[in-house]
Amino acid sequence: MASINVTYSDITASYDLPDEIGVEVIIGTSEDCSIDLPDVEGLAEEHCCITLFEDGYAISDLGSGAGTFADGAPLENEYMTSGVVYQIGAATITFVPDEGAEVVPAEATVAPETAPEGEAAPAEAPAAAPAAAPQKKVIKKKDSSGKRTAPRKGAPALNSKKKPGNRSAAAAATVQYNKQIEKINGFYVALVLIGAFYAGMALYSWQTTGNPLPIFLR
Repeated sequence: MASINVTYSDITASYDLPDEIGVEVIIGTSEDCSIDLPDVEGLAEEHCCITLFEDGYAISDLGSGAGTFADGAPLENEYMTSGVVYQIGAATITFVPDEGAEVVPAEATVAPETAPEGEAAPAEAPAAAPAAAPQKKVIKKKDSSGKRTAPRKGAPALNSKKKPGNRSAAAAATVQYNKQIEKINGFYVALVLIGAFYAGMALYSWQTTGNPLPIFLR
């Protein structure tokens, strides 16, 4: 069964995703959400939802205002892939597809060395503490009337599964767009400053000579 790991503060919780097409898993601060996270900063009451379609699980932003991001790039409605970090407010989500549990081979047991007679046996190194497993939590069950076989009304069409390079291209396009906007804003600011300069010169000329046309323009 596919699942998601949600990390916020120092907590990591694991949730198994429903395997029924069209059932929505809504994440937000509201207690009515499938996964309610009231303590997460920057999270909307209904921030995003995860839905299983025929081609896989998709994550959609629900007009949160703060936005939903995938590896730093804003998203609206796209399929989830493993290895991508999804950001919602101060929480992150990672997708774990249903690929079966990974079997980790047990380490071979080595018999301790026997110290020569009259010598103390070497002390064994303390075993490393195992990494803390995510807390297992259950998604709140919702009425089956919430099933969907298509994105929410008004939501953009689902994007196909993206390759990592596409995110870099999207980020570069966003930077280029921001630079163009800065140039346009700078042009308008320059026009305003030039206009204010000529208006000031005209006022000064009119007060001193009675002619509003500046001396250098006569």
